[in-house]
Amino acid sequence: MQSQPPGSLGTQTTGDQAGQTFIPGDELTGILETTPEGKLHFTIPFDKISAKEAIGLILYGSNPAPVEDAKLIELLQTSWKAIKDNVVRARVSELRKEGKLIAEQGRYSLSGAGGQWISQEVLPKIKPA
Repeated sequence: MQSQPPGSLGTQTTGDQAGQTFIPGDELTGILETTPEGKLHFTIPFDKISAKEAIGLILYGSNPAPVEDAKLIELLQTSWKAIKDNVVRARVSELRKEGKLIAEQGRYSLSGAGGQWISQEVLPKIKPA
């Protein structure tokens, strides 16, 4: 695993269409990690977090880079559990209405309040001992 600042995911040019490889920072170790094949996956039981929390954790890790709609859906489906596109978009809409997420031109990132929500509420709840 490459070294990244805490709470960030690295963005590297790769051969895939999105051009991003996500490398979780130290703050997400034991929660969200990258396999040797470069795939992102949650290392905690999927039922320990909600869809909104899973979205928030992925966006928290990608901060400050926004994540495109299709990439977010793909990351959730491959790293967390099977979830329909419309369900992801509904949870994104809820997070936006709560002021935790910023949506611009089909790309998502956490707002300041969203970052605080993840760091102060979600991470302490799920952080391995």
